[in-house]
Amino acid sequence: MTFNLPFNFDFLHGSELLLFVPLAVFVLLGLWKKVDKKHLFVHALVVFLLILALAAPYSAEIGTPKTNQTGITIISDETVSMDLLQKGVAGEISEKLGTSVPVTVTTVSGIHTSLGDAIIQQASPETYVLAVSDGQSNSGTPVEEALSYCYKNNFPVAALIPKTEKEDLSVEIEGDNEAVIDNEAYYKVNVRKATEEKMSYQVRITVDHRKVLEREITQTGRIESIEFNHTFETLGPHTVKATLHPASISVKNLDYFENNNQYMKSIYVTPKPKILLISNEPDSPLANTMKEIYDVRVTKSFGSLNGTDAVVMDNQAASTISEEETRTLRNYVTNGGGLVVVGGDSSFDFPEEKTYQNTGFEELLPVTSEPSNWRGGRNIVLMLDVSPSAMDANGIGGRVLDDILSNAIVLLESDLLKDSRVDVITFGSRGMDITDGFVDMSKESNRLWLETKIREIQPSGRSTSLERGLLTAHNLLKAQNSSAEAEIIIVSDGGIGNAVEGDLRFERAVQCAENLHEGSGIDIHFVHIYTPKIDELKVTSKGQYYAELFMNKIGLSENYERLKPGERVEVSFSENPEESEDRDDEYSSGSIVVYDPKHFITQNISDINHDILGYNEVTPKPEANRLVITRLGKPIITTWRLGLGRVAAITTDNGEGNGAPWAAFLYSGNDSLIITRTLNWAVADTEMSEEIQLKIPDLKMGQPGRILITTGKEGTPELYFDKKPMEITSIGNNMYESYVTADTFGLHKISETPVEANLTEELLPEASGTENASWRPAAVNRPDEYTYIGENTLFRTAILENGGKIYTKGDIYSKILEDASTSTEKKILTKVFYTKYFLALAFLIYLLYTLHHTYNTRMK
Repeated sequence: MTFNLPFNFDFLHGSELLLFVPLAVFVLLGLWKKVDKKHLFVHALVVFLLILALAAPYSAEIGTPKTNQTGITIISDETVSMDLLQKGVAGEISEKLGTSVPVTVTTVSGIHTSLGDAIIQQASPETYVLAVSDGQSNSGTPVEEALSYCYKNNFPVAALIPKTEKEDLSVEIEGDNEAVIDNEAYYKVNVRKATEEKMSYQVRITVDHRKVLEREITQTGRIESIEFNHTFETLGPHTVKATLHPASISVKNLDYFENNNQYMKSIYVTPKPKILLISNEPDSPLANTMKEIYDVRVTKSFGSLNGTDAVVMDNQAASTISEEETRTLRNYVTNGGGLVVVGGDSSFDFPEEKTYQNTGFEELLPVTSEPSNWRGGRNIVLMLDVSPSAMDANGIGGRVLDDILSNAIVLLESDLLKDSRVDVITFGSRGMDITDGFVDMSKESNRLWLETKIREIQPSGRSTSLERGLLTAHNLLKAQNSSAEAEIIIVSDGGIGNAVEGDLRFERAVQCAENLHEGSGIDIHFVHIYTPKIDELKVTSKGQYYAELFMNKIGLSENYERLKPGERVEVSFSENPEESEDRDDEYSSGSIVVYDPKHFITQNISDINHDILGYNEVTPKPEANRLVITRLGKPIITTWRLGLGRVAAITTDNGEGNGAPWAAFLYSGNDSLIITRTLNWAVADTEMSEEIQLKIPDLKMGQPGRILITTGKEGTPELYFDKKPMEITSIGNNMYESYVTADTFGLHKISETPVEANLTEELLPEASGTENASWRPAAVNRPDEYTYIGENTLFRTAILENGGKIYTKGDIYSKILEDASTSTEKKILTKVFYTKYFLALAFLIYLLYTLHHTYNTRMK
């Protein structure tokens, strides 16, 4: 049992305060018997103080111990990419500051930058770390993670980014390293530039020595992208190469590094996957789309699956699928095959008398054939206040933080968020994303994981900046599908006011919230945890809560909820009649949207332009991936993994629909990409018929590259990288991995027998397009140090977001000594006990009274 008093005053043994009851009885009895009041009062006061001492009174205080910096550590980035920036800056700073404060210089050098590792190694509460770097890091701990770690531990880190003095261009090709014969393969060439000065150059793209694109470009921005596609007409190894030609005779002055002006990508072209299409409509839009891409065998009934890469079952009734066929399909999928089930008027929830529901076939699918009670369709950001005031007592035996986190978990467990996508950020001095992106709450495992992450949250920062939290939330929501509804729920103790005169953080937060609500249509809710401790950050001079005032100013007073400690939240996402009517119109029109933009199927597909006229009513299983939905959340494309295989459910029809199609436009134009991506995902492995299948990324000189190997043979395969045996490790059933490192630019080879490397940078004409080649190409390009050039603009942002400072050569000498000598504030909860003071006071009172009483007695 505990009792809480204002001003963080509390008792360790609160139950002892119950002794006040017999004391009160004793006092009343004394008064009733007319005992000497002075004598009664003194003895009652002494006993009162002794009871207080017995209860162990204390005050909880958040202290900020002073730890003065003892020196400055300069991390001098001297890696290759720094050749473009002003030289000697770190040494100059060290020399000038060394006369005033101890300075240590540590160097990062070579063709790989491990800036994040260097920051973690040098950071400490007693050391002020200054990173003199371009912010480009391509090895070890990511810089953002290192800075976040330092921020959480109150390790000060600042940066100075020297001026970029030399211009440079680099080129890189994005795209898959495998392609299907006679199908368009898509690629993107990225040209990066060290500065924002205007520069002209020519880019040339070749495939197997043949020019496919040449373009003159004048670039001012830091990056220019060129997209192109190519159809490979022969099987086996190929190469795609991009080359830059700066438009100047004096290349060195305009393009410092010459070895990053070309990039090579090795491509392995496979035969068209063999697909078995089981359909009663062999000429449907679905069938015609498949025939353009795959080797399709169309049947009306189940047949042999030997040599088949994937099975597509188009509108097949449950009554036509036997138990034996279901067992065959299960064995096929769990051993690596792909399965796509397409809807219509005879599948999933049709016909009513015999649906897929509760059948063995349904066990293979990522959905059940029953209507979805989907309530989501929203991207929700939970903003949790973790500023130091969260450590205050909540008046019922706990901390304010306990109420904030408990209410966050209540929200996660509510039906309201059941099918939403949720991201959780904390805000104190800054906003921090603790979930690293949105999490699908329809999966129970995700909810449990998120609750665990929330329970681990601890207070951080030195103040409360609601504005920074809102900006972080906006950036997260901006990256999501714009057609999905967006909500921000703030859970805070309301300490969002201005700290001192001239502080405008509250006004900035209001302005930011207005822009989010009015400009981006984002709804905002505020759950205010009322606390006994009231200060100027929570209440205005007129006695109004800042949290309530905040919601009034942005016109969302109905979304404000104030809770007493121990109470739990009940947030509702209400709709006015007009909004509800609009949503009904969207539902009836069948407009569909991408729900999960991170999946391979939906990646870079922002909009689906055409509507569908019908769909099957299904509900995704707990571990399924909901990818494409209607506006009101009805699943259209849902996937999951079953054993080693992949299963997709397309719950609309094939575009023909027995003459009354539901989704005719979904199989034409740009919208058809979502269908072909689904089929490609299910096929998964275009080398399934080969004994050894390899996944080879673009390799970089001096950097280990991971090769994934799948084999149908028993035992570990024997492979060679050029002429050297590869070290191969098992990672699963018939799955292996190997890391290889190449030190030379050009084309290398992976084979079952030793083969010489071909360092001519491209395949020889007679080698390209060789069917059943006994080796696989592996292109090795220059290290990332030559690819990402100039100042990394994200480095500047990361420093500021994590409480650091950015200096320039003009202001560093006047500011850094003051900043380095300031105390590092670290909030520590300490308990100050008052037991001895109450005991001393009781003893003193009793002693004085005894002396006084004795003196008076003797005098009489």
